[in-house]
Amino acid sequence: MKFSGEITHLSQKGYGVVKNACNGVSYFVYGTWPGDIGEFEVIDKPAHNKKFAYARLLRLITPSPDRQHPACAYMHLKDNPCTGCPWMIADYASQLEQKRKRFLYAMKRVGFDAADFDSVPIQPAPQLFGYRNRCQVKTDGEKLGFINEESGQMVAVSDCIVLNEPCRALLKAATQRLLDESWCFPVGGGMHFIDLDDAMQHGDIKVDSKRPFRQGNTQQNIWMRAWLKEKLAQISNLNKVVELFCGSGNFTQIIAGSTCQTILAYEVDQSAINQLRSEQLPKVNARVADLFAPFIWRSLKKHVSDADTLVLDPPRAGLKRQDGFFESFRALKTIIYVSCNPETFARDAWFFKRQGWFVDEMQLIDQFPHTPHVEVLAMFRNNG
Repeated sequence: MKFSGEITHLSQKGYGVVKNACNGVSYFVYGTWPGDIGEFEVIDKPAHNKKFAYARLLRLITPSPDRQHPACAYMHLKDNPCTGCPWMIADYASQLEQKRKRFLYAMKRVGFDAADFDSVPIQPAPQLFGYRNRCQVKTDGEKLGFINEESGQMVAVSDCIVLNEPCRALLKAATQRLLDESWCFPVGGGMHFIDLDDAMQHGDIKVDSKRPFRQGNTQQNIWMRAWLKEKLAQISNLNKVVELFCGSGNFTQIIAGSTCQTILAYEVDQSAINQLRSEQLPKVNARVADLFAPFIWRSLKKHVSDADTLVLDPPRAGLKRQDGFFESFRALKTIIYVSCNPETFARDAWFFKRQGWFVDEMQLIDQFPHTPHVEVLAMFRNNG
């Protein structure tokens, strides 16, 4: 079925949304932007919500005033384009506005009054290209590239303009090792992954070898660390800090430089904890713990019950385990939450609110230009 219409807004995942006037159904359309008027075709792709379906853009009749020509050559491939930077079709100011709208909608959806957060600032990225310090590519031994999220097929690449120079050099070095016997799969046998980051040397390139997590935008990470340092300095009588999802110590280093007396840092990855311990930061006790395990807060209660400050930087799933949380963190006065997912952040913020906590300060930051991703930085205080 074909129909014409105008993209009115973006979904939470960054798809354009257009309503078919003939049947009243709204469709998600990849590669479109609010204000685009086009001709669309319904496609056979399952949607979780029965009120929505998927379509593809057949012809752009009138482009959005915010639309621009993508700088990436791999986005222009006709049959199987790269989908890694889907918002490169729009100018940067409108990208930031859509990230802000995504955050506001997430807060409204769980119960907050979105008007209370209209003035939350967003920190733009200083670089729109050459900013990423890490990436993951796939290879079958014959070609190497990224996976098209729409088709599920690999897009073979030899360069990527959002990677910084060291990572671009690593990507080129990896392509030169194609046909390495250890990288090959039998026909139809699958693909290896290759993690690349700018802390590697060319000789470190290996298949199926996971690299430690790190923030993907070095300049924006510096900004976030400075933000955290400033917020910690505002806390009077800072004593015991618990850090959840500490990784290898990106934020632990900042906490250790504060006036706190002691730090308990938790992370599930043993290799990350080993790396953090090797830094021998003062006041830091780094421990391995699965923070998504059932009854995790009950098991940590005796260690964290006297902490006055909590810092957490969870993965996209957010805090996830809420049962028994505040029963274990009984002495908390401040929570500093760094989130990479507005939807799970909103869920957790609503949980905090129902327990008597309020947002004292909040900041958005754009780590990944040309994508729907946006980070949320927030400080919570207890009404009690």
